[in-house]
This record gives sequence, C-alpha cells and structure tokens, in this order.
Amino acid sequence: MNPQKKSQPHHTILIIDDDPAQQEILGEHLRLTGFHPLHAQSCENAFLLLRSNPVSLILLDINMPQVDGFQTMERLRDDETTRDIPVLFLTSMDRQYLKIKGLELGADDYITKPYNNAELIARIKAILRRSAPPKPQPGAIQGDIQAIGLSELLQNIGQSGRASRIVLPDMDGEIITADGNLLLIRQGSFTGLEALLRFLLYEKGQFSVTYDQHAHIPEDLPPAEHSIFGALLTTAGQVDHIKMAAETTGQEDPLLKLSPQGSGIAEIDQWASRFPLSLFTLVAIMKGRIEDNMGQVLKAITEDRIRCLPSTAQ
Repeated sequence: MNPQKKSQPHHTILIIDDDPAQQEILGEHLRLTGFHPLHAQSCENAFLLLRSNPVSLILLDINMPQVDGFQTMERLRDDETTRDIPVLFLTSMDRQYLKIKGLELGADDYITKPYNNAELIARIKAILRRSAPPKPQPGAIQGDIQAIGLSELLQNIGQSGRASRIVLPDMDGEIITADGNLLLIRQGSFTGLEALLRFLLYEKGQFSVTYDQHAHIPEDLPPAEHSIFGALLTTAGQVDHIKMAAETTGQEDPLLKLSPQGSGIAEIDQWASRFPLSLFTLVAIMKGRIEDNMGQVLKAITEDRIRCLPSTAQ
C-alpha cells in the first residue's frame, strides 16, 4: 500500500484542461501522490462535476477554447457554491502581468508549464494547508527576500487578509497591510506604487514580518489606496516592461561598469564609488522615476558611457 494514499485520501482535485494528454499525466501523478483526481475538459463540464462532487482544490489551465481559464475563474468566484474552492492556475505564460491577473481574479497560486511534478505537489499541499483554519503566529518571521520573493510574500499575506508589517532594512523600506490592502509602502523617500516598483526590482536583503497585534499598526494611517493584488497587478506590468527594455542589452540584468570619465549624468555619477552595479540596482537607487531612470541608463549604455560586463564576470 502507498503510505501517501493512506494519509490524504479525502482530497479530491478537479483538473480543468482541454488537453487529454495533460489530463492523463496529471491525473496519474495525483493518484500516485495520494489525491483523487476528477477530469473536466471545459468550463461547462467542470460545473457539472462540481454540482455532485466535493472538491478540495482545482487545477485550472488558462489556454482553453471557448471559455478560457480567466473566464472560468470569474465564474467560479461568482458562484457561491464554488467561490471558496482553492484554485491553482496552470499556465505556459511567463509574463508577471498575466500571472497577477489570475491572482486578482481569485486564484490561490500559479505554476508555469513545463513544471516539475514535485514542485506542483508541493504547491498543492501548501494551498491546502493555507485553506485550513489559520493558526496564530506571534512574533516576527525573518528571512531572505531573494529566497521567497516579495511578490510571493505579499500574495500570501493578501490571501490571508491578515494585518502585517514588513520591514526591509537593506532596502530602507516598510510595508503595512490589513484586510488584503496596502496601508503604507515606503522605500527611502518614495511611497506608494513607485516604492513598490523599486522593491520588486531591487529585491535584495533581509526582511521581517509581524502579524496582527504584533504588527503595531498606527491608527492614524490614511485609508488604503490599493489592494495588495491590485498594486501587484499594476506594478507587474511595469516590471515586465522594464525587464523587456533591459533585454536590449543582451542580458537580463547586466552588471554595469562606469567609464573613467563618468556618465555625464549627475544622478548616475554620484554612485560612482558603488560601481560595478547591476542595472536594476542602479535604476532603483537613483532618485527619479524608475522608467525615467531606465531611459537615462540605457542611453548612457548606448553611448558607451556605461558598459555592460560579460555575464561571466557576475
């Protein structure tokens, strides 16, 4: 007997995917891991199954004909009988904007094809744990923001709806949340979405998170201007745009060397002692708007006033 099957026979997972081969592969892997799979090749077929089967989680493909994954997600969340079922998106799209769109519609997580089976099962188990009644977590949780990713950390907090304070000392930053909303985002002298954009580009150093009463949220904060998912959705598009611009250098985030004569741009040259710097670090520490900074740095690279070091130098 497979011991994993004995430990979790009650979890039924519905796979919504129009690809029969994908259905068979996923279903077999779920069975071997101890879950009970159900199969639907369309939105309509899925709702027929959901009316008569209790489901613990849904695996939902985005690219489907007639009714795609985003439309199916909307129907699931609009129906009071299915709105609380956790959903994990399966997507071949690697753009953050589209991933965040799925989360904004109510998905609990996503995984990009082709995926590792072990990672998929780990994400399924993590969602099932999160959907269980939360346990109190007093005190601070600490870690490396590069290891977890700020976007992922905020997504988890947004899904929980808990009040929290995130401190990012290496980025001179602080984020305060409550009820799935962002009450404060500060990075140095920047606030709001411009601060969040810098966090998502720079994303280095340690973080600590405190929850609920331990977060000590000030009572005089102004009303929230952005939900967590709304802010991530907006900034994800900007991050994708900036990363696409960076790719014109031939590298994803090149390490930059300043020419001996400098760049001729005061906002860049004031950081001369810190070079070599990665492109994203430089545009994040400059004082202007991120997109303006990016334009200045790329222009200096084009004019050979800043040089990209070979990737082997990194």
